[in-house]
Amino acid sequence: MFRTLFSLLFSFLLCFWSSLASATTLHVSVFDLHPFGSRDAEGRGVGIIPEILQEISQETGLDLNVRVVPYKRMFFELETGDTDFAIFFRTTRSEQIATPKVRVYTLRNIVVGKRGIDLLAYNDLYRHTISVPRGTFYQEKFDNDPVLKKTLVPGFSNAVNQLLEDRAELVAGPEISIVYHLRNLGLSKDILGQSLFLSNRSAWLQVSERSKNLTPETLQILVDTVNKLHQNKIIENIMKKYN
Repeated sequence: MFRTLFSLLFSFLLCFWSSLASATTLHVSVFDLHPFGSRDAEGRGVGIIPEILQEISQETGLDLNVRVVPYKRMFFELETGDTDFAIFFRTTRSEQIATPKVRVYTLRNIVVGKRGIDLLAYNDLYRHTISVPRGTFYQEKFDNDPVLKKTLVPGFSNAVNQLLEDRAELVAGPEISIVYHLRNLGLSKDILGQSLFLSNRSAWLQVSERSKNLTPETLQILVDTVNKLHQNKIIENIMKKYN
């Protein structure tokens, strides 16, 4: 009974808030990186983040203008207020220009090799060469370990290709990204050995300090809706499609 009443109250408030905010278009920047965001042949945003944004728009009635842009461009647009919010990892730099409001998804970061290489402890990494996407950070010890034999490459696809072509024995990155690139090549994650867990890292809905369109009421709609999508396992199911 209580759960039913709470659900009805939430729906009423959501409709009320949406009616106040729906006339305003919110600008959202999505960083261009498979499988999180990219464009299809017609230029429309596709991937994990655009799918989550579509669910938010359908749930709330908010008009979201979604743009897929390079990562640095996303930061610039948050800094200038040309974008109202974005979904990405929290960093010291990001929190100077945007405020994190609600967790959207969490990634599992690993190191893994082909079947036959099982990583049981951190020390196992010292025996192998590791392909790492340039500009990524996973764990303080791993990121700063001068003894590890790491090769920095541009992008996850290149890191996975190095593993497949035996130019590196291991690859580091979010498990979902590694599996996605294998699937794109028609390969199963069954070709991989036992991975070593490095960290969990969460992407947050982060609001530009100079947002021109977000009101406190609209922001509350976004936070409540993301929490509802978690409760109904909608975000979890979107993530499963890519993993």
